[in-house]
Amino acid sequence: MKDTRTSDRVFNVIQEKIISGEYKPGMKIMSELKLAEELQVSRVSVREAIEKMSAVNIVSKRRGGGTFVNDLKPSVYLNSLIPMITLGQDNYNDILEFRLIIESEASGLCAQRCSDDLVNEIEECYNNMIKYQDDFEKFTEEDLNFHMKIVEGSNSPLIIKVNEILKNLLRAHQKLLYNNLGPSGGLSEHKLILEAIKNRDSQLAKLFAKRHIERTIRDIKK
Repeated sequence: MKDTRTSDRVFNVIQEKIISGEYKPGMKIMSELKLAEELQVSRVSVREAIEKMSAVNIVSKRRGGGTFVNDLKPSVYLNSLIPMITLGQDNYNDILEFRLIIESEASGLCAQRCSDDLVNEIEECYNNMIKYQDDFEKFTEEDLNFHMKIVEGSNSPLIIKVNEILKNLLRAHQKLLYNNLGPSGGLSEHKLILEAIKNRDSQLAKLFAKRHIERTIRDIKK
């Protein structure tokens, strides 16, 4: 078996030990040499797996002190998704389907949970979108802020963290969308979402967010 494939297997074994609780947060894991002996693989494969885990913040390496398990939260595992995500025509619909699920639910939760101050911030983003219709860069940024504020208003830590991690991807995606579709169609839909949130109508907020992205999917397919 090649070292690259073996290092992936070592990665998975260590990860399973962490998830199962055998390796607990703060615990020092065994040395590369002992891991290599236990798993019957080369030390190079173990080192590659450890380096990969360190890169995505699952473990921390201390010079002369060994390797320790970090206090893991869902965001740590989500961070490992970033290198696998690319922006190409093939995954346009994948990103929109992700938004369809996450943003529609977040809009419904936002209508229920967000503060009045945050509603005002969402409305400010919408007003800025109107203001910057002729400025591609500023319009795109305000559109992204509009949706990020709604996610923030969901008060759902995991949804918020997912969107923070994917923010740069979503920004690039917004730019591609408006380069192809323009801003005009989205403004009226954003207004409906905003009004539903202001009225604390969870079902309508969810519905209008869903329709907004469904319309975008239809336009992209055309």
